[in-house]
Amino acid sequence: MVEGLVSVIMPGYNCSRTVERAIESLLTQGYENWELIYVDDKSDDDSVVVVESIKDSRIKVIVMESNSGTPVIPRNIAIGEAKGQYIAFLDSDDMWHRDKLSTQINAMRKSGAFACHAYYQRVNQHGEVLNLVKSPQIVTYKMMLSTNYIGNLTGIYDCSKLGKFFQKRIGHEDYLMWLEILSKTDSVGVRFPLGCYTVSTSSVSSNKFKAMKWHYNVLRKELGFSNVKAFGYFLRYVFNAFLKRL
Repeated sequence: MVEGLVSVIMPGYNCSRTVERAIESLLTQGYENWELIYVDDKSDDDSVVVVESIKDSRIKVIVMESNSGTPVIPRNIAIGEAKGQYIAFLDSDDMWHRDKLSTQINAMRKSGAFACHAYYQRVNQHGEVLNLVKSPQIVTYKMMLSTNYIGNLTGIYDCSKLGKFFQKRIGHEDYLMWLEILSKTDSVGVRFPLGCYTVSTSSVSSNKFKAMKWHYNVLRKELGFSNVKAFGYFLRYVFNAFLKRL
């Protein structure tokens, strides 16, 4: 594990139109001590060609032998390959603001927390801002049970202190991973936007009913809560989801 190094996890599949923009937002970071681990899920387009055309020794490209049909598997491969003290997540259609890494590493060092999150902007596929997603100054495990406060593209954690966290293919894999992280540390928040999340109308996560089902399954099956306890947190989740869209 390399002290101070940030391992950036990026799964990709047929992302040739967006991945260069995503990587460019990493190349322009003020904090330069990073490695990008791009794991391609056997794309049918020129995604790998685009990534390999970006000549930077900090970029590592891994191509899977067959398509897995889920970002979970390439993401886990990348996490397994990560050598950095910190692990952060940047999907191939999202973008970071220039000061993302430096701001969050400073926030963790100052607060003593081993994880950090931030506000982020939701944008459409043309880059137009739809809205700003805010989050609390501190997110605890208990708070996270009621709603997902951490946008994965804003999350970063210190794996030298916490270990590595791998994802399960359950639909709400990001949410469960952050719950596991928060069981070991609180997450300190940066209260201004540090990234842009691209909203795709074809994304399965855009189906709110599926998202609600996934959330309940995490509470009931993954965390082992009783029906009564799981339903109580689920009602809070639905209520908070409603408030977010007001």
